[in-house]
Amino acid sequence: MNTVSESIFQELDFFAVSLILGVVLVLIYDCLRIFRQIVRHGNFWISVEDFCFWILAGFVIFAMLYQKNDGLIRGFSIGGVALGMLCYNQLVSRYVVKYIVRFLKKLISIVRKICRFVSAPFRKAGTLMMNRQRKITKYLNKRLKKIKKEVKMGISKK
Repeated sequence: MNTVSESIFQELDFFAVSLILGVVLVLIYDCLRIFRQIVRHGNFWISVEDFCFWILAGFVIFAMLYQKNDGLIRGFSIGGVALGMLCYNQLVSRYVVKYIVRFLKKLISIVRKICRFVSAPFRKAGTLMMNRQRKITKYLNKRLKKIKKEVKMGISKK
């Protein structure tokens, strides 16, 4: 009687690990979704990211199966991963992505404002230097034209 309940607990443990793994995989994919909303990029890179994610997911699921069940693929373990993914995706995922993206965009906006504030004196100094450089260049061009005229006049007199 004791061995039956132990094997049932082992199966429940295996199923719980499968559920948790499904949740963790979708949580990792949510990080990818958040990254995509913060840093916009095209379909090619989205495809590359998805391909890498699913390769990683396959290795992680295989490692879990190997560690918990000696590599045997059992329907309820794959079902547990799928159920964990589905439940997390339907119940929590959209809120996690929405609020973290909102938070990160606000944070980025604040950091940009701070950077603009800190760099303002340097930008002002750069503008002043550019204006001064333009004035000097304009002055030198006028002087060179004047010297060129004087040289031409000196050559033509001889």
